[in-house]
Amino acid sequence: MSDICRLRFELRDGSVQLIEKTVKLRLYKDRYSAAAVLSGRAVWDGQVGDVLGITLAADGHTVHHGYAEYIVSEQKNGRTEVSFSSPGWSRLLAQNEPVPGLNYDVTLETLIQTNVRIPYVTYESGTQQVNYVYVKEHSTIWDAITAYSRKAYGTFPYIKGTNEVTVQVPAGAIRAYGPSDIIGFGTAVDRRTALSKAYMADIDDQYSYWAENPQAAADRLVRERYFPLDRQWLDNPSEGPAIRVDLSKRRYSVSYVRLVGYRREELFDNFSAFSSGRSLAGRIGGVEVIFEKGRAVTTLYVMD
Repeated sequence: MSDICRLRFELRDGSVQLIEKTVKLRLYKDRYSAAAVLSGRAVWDGQVGDVLGITLAADGHTVHHGYAEYIVSEQKNGRTEVSFSSPGWSRLLAQNEPVPGLNYDVTLETLIQTNVRIPYVTYESGTQQVNYVYVKEHSTIWDAITAYSRKAYGTFPYIKGTNEVTVQVPAGAIRAYGPSDIIGFGTAVDRRTALSKAYMADIDDQYSYWAENPQAAADRLVRERYFPLDRQWLDNPSEGPAIRVDLSKRRYSVSYVRLVGYRREELFDNFSAFSSGRSLAGRIGGVEVIFEKGRAVTTLYVMD
């Protein structure tokens, strides 16, 4: 599979090994996750405990760089295979706690500087300043970045490229796909995390702030949650329950197109696809790439 992608293991002694034979690889990222995740199987006879980092290159560019979160070696059919899961290094932002308290007059850069440094993670520069970001005890650095992003730009943060934290929505590349590119179209509805309504307490412990998901109500889904006053949103209390509802419904309605090949599609690229009377157009909200048997298959997701 070296003609379409190159998998490498970064070892404890500082060396890097090119994996000559892969069985199947899956790379997935979306606009709401703190990292891309690469998983798969490959033929390799080495010490799995020595694998610290994993990279994947396609079309001459690195498209994934992460740590070896889980890796297993097994001998079968006369060869040794390793199965692994490798989140991008930025996943650690969602697994480390920030310094609790109020952070005044912060940009993305100054917010990050107050917390532990995560290796290989970079950040969008030149972002605007917000009055404050409140960090709750036992929240995560990614939570703090999310609060900053929502206050500064009304967005959720996402990972650009391999491990760049980004908060502004880019213009994105323009892509078009025709019948020769397209395998098929599909739709999905994911109601597993969706809230129908969220309430937040005020300073008198009355639940006077609330937000609802009209689509959940239309679908007969009843799932209500009550939250304490979130000091993050004292200057705009209605935003507290609204952000919880928005996050809960992020994959509620999804459309996708499956394509032959991989062209290094990126989140927020604009695309249109048309084949056999069916079409799909929009901004890319998620990308899945399967590398198997010498070819790549890419699925582009549009998330409403």
